[in-house]
Amino acid sequence: MSFKNVVYLPMLAFAALLLFSGVSSADDFAGLKEAKVVWNVTTGSEKVFLDRMDLIQQTADSLRKRGIKPVFVVVIHGPAAKFVAKDLHGTKFAKDKLPKLAKAHSSLESLKRKGTHIEVCAIAMKRAKIKHDNVRPYAVIEDNVFENLIALQAKGYAYMPVH
Repeated sequence: MSFKNVVYLPMLAFAALLLFSGVSSADDFAGLKEAKVVWNVTTGSEKVFLDRMDLIQQTADSLRKRGIKPVFVVVIHGPAAKFVAKDLHGTKFAKDKLPKLAKAHSSLESLKRKGTHIEVCAIAMKRAKIKHDNVRPYAVIEDNVFENLIALQAKGYAYMPVH
């Protein structure tokens, strides 16, 4: 056996180990009855927002198929606050072009119908000039969602950033 073979065989074995260690197995989900997750949504991009709401829904559906109850909270603040506004006139986002805003609303409404709790930050709303009566009914207005993020993580919710 040459020196090259002695060096390459352990490297090949290590590479194989790394490759297959990331594969999800049934053990990852063994005994799991519910999955508590807080999704921290700050993106102002309509395209990214719609994609991530779809991925959140896919994740919830997949967990349900595995017999795991998704306990999801979507926390919305920063530029993402525009996606819970009924109307953007008079807000900081009045000039934004959001041709799929109705789709964003229906995505959030669908998540809510399937059990996801949706919160929006009053501080973000104030900064964006979104009045309380201009918030879609699926969203609960919270004083400061940073506090909610802290509380939910302290209660064992996994933290998932959506930027």
